[in-house]
Amino acid sequence: MAEARKHVLLWLAPEFLQSAGMVRILREAEFLSLPETEWDELIQSAEEAGGFALGGRLVETHHGAGVWISPENDQGLELMIPWAYVKGVLTGQEPQAAKIFGLTERAVARNGQPRPQGRG
Repeated sequence: MAEARKHVLLWLAPEFLQSAGMVRILREAEFLSLPETEWDELIQSAEEAGGFALGGRLVETHHGAGVWISPENDQGLELMIPWAYVKGVLTGQEPQAAKIFGLTERAVARNGQPRPQGRG
């Protein structure tokens, strides 16, 4: 069974947006979905704030060159963010439902604990 990818939010240095090529990649990959008229405002705001947030799905963080992420809507596309631009990484994962059965379930019932949610 494949492991579910974690959600990731990266805080990146504003210099990451200084390359016209990188802005084009972010736009075409739909990492940031903004109308064409708002891109200049995003770049200016990132410079004033000292960075900007970029979200997606975490592919790999244990890579020497940087963090690999993919956009939420396209799991086949992956982008590597060099460590030099990464100021912070925040990950999260949707909780998995706890599954208990057999002797453990009887012990919980015997101790007067409420039954776990999601069981029939």
